[in-house]
Formats: sequence, structure tokens, C-alpha cells
Amino acid sequence: MNLGKKVASTLGALTAIAGLSLVNAPSAAASTPSGCSSVSQIGSTRVIQVGGIDAASVKQYYGCGYNYAYIYVWQQFRDTHTNWDLYIRIVNESDSGNDYGAAQLANTTRSELWGTPANTAAYCTHATGYLNSTGGSTSTVC
Repeated sequence: MNLGKKVASTLGALTAIAGLSLVNAPSAAASTPSGCSSVSQIGSTRVIQVGGIDAASVKQYYGCGYNYAYIYVWQQFRDTHTNWDLYIRIVNESDSGNDYGAAQLANTTRSELWGTPANTAAYCTHATGYLNSTGGSTSTVC
């Protein structure tokens, strides 16, 4: 194989790999919350549907001794809307009257939002998130 074909083949493979990683970006490329550089997802992911399309993912993370709520707005929703409202929180199931680690953005175009650190690691919790007025919760983790 000549050098030109090797370069073209290598570039094609790199492009395919890069394209594959972009497809997985919503789950693989999540940032980390402010003040904690190492978090791990706990519990299930909840997909919020709006108007019949998968529009956002809600997740709960643990790291640095705290629980964090997280929401990611999918590209297919962002492509068809000019702005949206986001709200997330951690629910402590033994004290469900209070919101822990809550965060919100109104009229935003941001694709993701992390909640503040919730000091709820010793309790059974789940994350709840809303995209506009449609919400969903992750599974409970104890």
C-alpha cells in the first residue's frame, strides 16, 4: 500500500472513531460538577420525552462525599427549540419535603446543568429533573 493510501485509510479510521464518540457524547462527555472532579453515576438514567421525542436525560451522581443531580438536553430537542427551562434536585426519600442540591436555569440554551452538592449520601435518594414542565426521576439508591 502506498503512503497516500495509508494516510487516507488512517484518516478515514480516525474520522469514524471521532464520529462514533460524538454519537455517545451525551453520556460519555458529561462534564463534572463544580468543586468535584471525580463522580460516578449511581442509579438509572431517566429519559424525558417531550412531544414524542427523547429530549433530555436525568442522572444522579456520587462523588467527593455528596450526591449530585444532572440533566442533559439532547441535540434533537435543542435543534427544534430556541430556549428552555431546566430544574434539577436530589430527593432524600426520608425527607421528601425539601429539595437538596437543587439548581435551575430559565430561558437557557445550555445543554447541561449540574445541581449543587447534596449532603444526602447516607440516605435513600433519587434525582428528579424537569425540562420545561415535563419531569422524570431516576431510580432510588440507598
